[in-house]
Amino acid sequence: MKLVVVSDSHGNSVALANIIEREKPFDCLVHCGDGARDLAYLVLPSGAVLVRVMGNIDRAYGMDLPVREFFQAEGFHVMATHGDYQRAHTDLLGLMDEARTYRADIVLFGHTHLRYLGKNRPWLFNPGAAQQGLYGVVLVTDRVEFFHKRWQPDAVE
Repeated sequence: MKLVVVSDSHGNSVALANIIEREKPFDCLVHCGDGARDLAYLVLPSGAVLVRVMGNIDRAYGMDLPVREFFQAEGFHVMATHGDYQRAHTDLLGLMDEARTYRADIVLFGHTHLRYLGKNRPWLFNPGAAQQGLYGVVLVTDRVEFFHKRWQPDAVE
């Protein structure tokens, strides 16, 4: 299962569209908040599932989305959240506490705009700010692999 993880797009739907195009095909797009409305006019690949949660900026725009979403990926329990309620800017203890409370193997979050990958289970993964072209890919089979990636408008591959 291939998860594309974005957060903090803050109006940069061009970056989101290019990330989606670059990573096709995938099974699930997870938007960890602050720009969830940027997805309104984007087309996901056929069969791809969208998971999105509310960030603090989304709340300011009056969006009504959940603070947390849970789903299964090949037997792993995944929690998506923004990170503001858990005070991710201060430390990651709130995210760790929630991961244990909800028995999540993987926590996908944003808010800080900084890339992060915790080395121990439960894994905490922040793709960085999609506004700056940062995103992540999580490959889930009988194990989990995390990749931080970047889309740049003029990037040559």
